[in-house]
Amino acid sequence: MPLKINIWRIIGLLAIIAFGILFFKIVIYLAISLVLFLVGYPITHRLEKIKIGKKHMPDSIAALITILLIVSVIFGLFFLIIPPLATEIRFLSALNFYDVFHNILDQFPGIKSLLLKVGSEEDLKQNLSTQVSAYVNTKNISMILNNTFQYFGTIFGGLLCTLFITFFFLKDEKIVRNSLLAIAPLGVEKETREVLKISKKMLSKYFVSLFIDMFIVGGSTFLFLTIFGIKNALVIAFFAGILNVIPYIGSAITMVIAIILGVSACIGAGNYALIGSTINTIFFTLLTINLIDGFIIQPYIFSNSVKAHPLEIFIVTLMAGTLGGIFGMVIALPVYTIIRIIASEFLSHLKFFRKISENIID
Repeated sequence: MPLKINIWRIIGLLAIIAFGILFFKIVIYLAISLVLFLVGYPITHRLEKIKIGKKHMPDSIAALITILLIVSVIFGLFFLIIPPLATEIRFLSALNFYDVFHNILDQFPGIKSLLLKVGSEEDLKQNLSTQVSAYVNTKNISMILNNTFQYFGTIFGGLLCTLFITFFFLKDEKIVRNSLLAIAPLGVEKETREVLKISKKMLSKYFVSLFIDMFIVGGSTFLFLTIFGIKNALVIAFFAGILNVIPYIGSAITMVIAIILGVSACIGAGNYALIGSTINTIFFTLLTINLIDGFIIQPYIFSNSVKAHPLEIFIVTLMAGTLGGIFGMVIALPVYTIIRIIASEFLSHLKFFRKISENIID
């Protein structure tokens, strides 16, 4: 009998994996909708407590308001960012990179003399032109824009599907729970319900904390770069907030993008003499913000949301990065949180799993 049960469990697991492979796009929609549900659930829950006359606000109205708030924030940010970003792309595509390179080197004679030891200025010009034309030219940028417009219908359709699914998740939160209970093994329904209950609570806190941290980093970046007179501060702040989702590596990528945008603003204004000070300002501003975020803000909000020690979070993130690269680092904490919750219900008899999950339940 146990052998037959195990065979059916294996068949069920293989069926779930096959579904994920065959309907990968749907799985992506469901995953994004689940994240939006976890972020929006606290808002919906509070709205449902509001009384209209003698009755509470209907769950459908509360879910719709939550969806509209989420969409407004997302589209508001993108409509703020797209115009200056498109202007910057057009500017970079029209640049004569050799002239720019030549003017920049005139501001840094030490670097220029070092490069001239490697080859003549004409050789540098030819190599630079070859490398730049291979990656940055009007043809490549046009191709990217054409592909973007070509897939706009698919992107828009996916967005509508995601919002539609999220609406019903928020309207009836039992849909998620009942769907997962339907594939849970027999005999562990009680434990599975507890896992789902704690997972919803903790993951909701985590994703809300993540968005708060993104807002803090992006807002601080915009504020200080604006105070220091750095152009493209809004675009830099947007990337700083978005890429902060990627632990550790995201800040390094942001630094490179920010310096490129800052230098291009100096070039556009013809202020080559300000390039050095602009780089220094951007570098030390972002470094300070990232250090404060990494050592003070993130350990506090993430350790409170997933109830894990900051050192534990750091080690888990590094391990996930080793196994799954950037994607692994992004999903490290949610996955680790789910593992700890499952361990607290099913593996508490083992010392290791009991130790890592002891702080899950208050």
